[in-house]
Amino acid sequence: MKYLYSKYNLKIDLIFKVLVSIYFVLSFYYFFIVAEGGGDETLFLNDLIFIKKYGWIAAIEKSISIPYMMMVYPFSFFLKEYVALKTANIFLLLLLLLYFFKIAEIKASQFYFYLFFFLATSKYFFAGTNDALFFTGLVVFMTEVFYFCENKKMNSQVLALSGLIVSFFTREMFVVYLPVVMIGLYFLYTNGFPFFNKKMIFPMLLFLFFIGVNVPSLKLNDKLSYDAKTPPSGIKVSWTQRQYLAQLLVNNGDIQNFSHPSWEQTQKYLIINGPKSLPDGIVEGLTFDYSLTIKEFFKDFYYSMFFGLRQLGLILVFPFYFILTNLKKKNILNPEMFIPYSLIVMLCIFSLIIISFIEPRWYIAVFISAIVFYNQYQVEKKINHNFIIANYLVLICFSCLGIYSILHKFMRVI
Repeated sequence: MKYLYSKYNLKIDLIFKVLVSIYFVLSFYYFFIVAEGGGDETLFLNDLIFIKKYGWIAAIEKSISIPYMMMVYPFSFFLKEYVALKTANIFLLLLLLLYFFKIAEIKASQFYFYLFFFLATSKYFFAGTNDALFFTGLVVFMTEVFYFCENKKMNSQVLALSGLIVSFFTREMFVVYLPVVMIGLYFLYTNGFPFFNKKMIFPMLLFLFFIGVNVPSLKLNDKLSYDAKTPPSGIKVSWTQRQYLAQLLVNNGDIQNFSHPSWEQTQKYLIINGPKSLPDGIVEGLTFDYSLTIKEFFKDFYYSMFFGLRQLGLILVFPFYFILTNLKKKNILNPEMFIPYSLIVMLCIFSLIIISFIEPRWYIAVFISAIVFYNQYQVEKKINHNFIIANYLVLICFSCLGIYSILHKFMRVI
């Protein structure tokens, strides 16, 4: 088998890299140049325009994603607002690649092609939203925790904790990722990580800085400033209620899967059925209808694995195998389990708390971390040759499918 691996691996590896390169370039061109903005991009576009018109204090009082707007704002001086949003994320992607190459010192070429494949399947580093900044901070933190667990040393403690702080102030979704952060801090603590040293000064100053710029929101709204999906004026409906109604309508066959009713439809439903006919908030959503919650958990977990395989190939499967292997050895608290545990925890959390459909972008942090994890074990030759070749073949097939899909989109645009 090693003979077959050495004979065909180079050819398969070359085909994989060529197809991923084509897929990534086409995806970048389509999402950055061709595709029109919409959805969440409109929210951040409006926030940027609001800042320029009314100033930062008024914008923070209204609620914006402060770190993301601070990153985008300079680009808006010489670019149109919607281009500035996208360009800032491309700049951020370049910084992430620079981090992996220079700070984390990942030199294996296959890692970057695994990453490019993943990026080609997800538009969010090419779109004008704060997803890229939020997840980049978490990726840097998780990567540094992983390397500390592996080598008893971080590549950059300052970047790890600064990334965590930036993520905390960028999106309210940080609360959902808090279990992963706690797992990471646990493994750091139990493995002797020096939390209190001079390297903590900059992250602490960064935290205090963001607390300071959040003062207008804290004074007016009694909470930190985050981007908010608010309904049109006169509509008294929450985003959670709209999501919950979406799943009810999908289950009844009234709307297509992966779609939402309008704000107006949601308010009309509440008027007809009463203000308590839809839950408002995550806890209410989980306890509103236990049978629906259980049913949607398994359905969402299936979709999460389905989309995950499409974005990672067999890289998604490897952490599950790694956990089973360690559990057999009774290495339950092995620090090397950090990323596998984090991946499964987030798959379960999102599958549980989301009653409507899962969006693959929510997994960006754990999916990129899974690539870091898989690559490290491939470099150390701790993965079976057959598994590596099988993964290459799966990713080659998905690359062909992705290239065809994007070319088909180009034809519709033309």
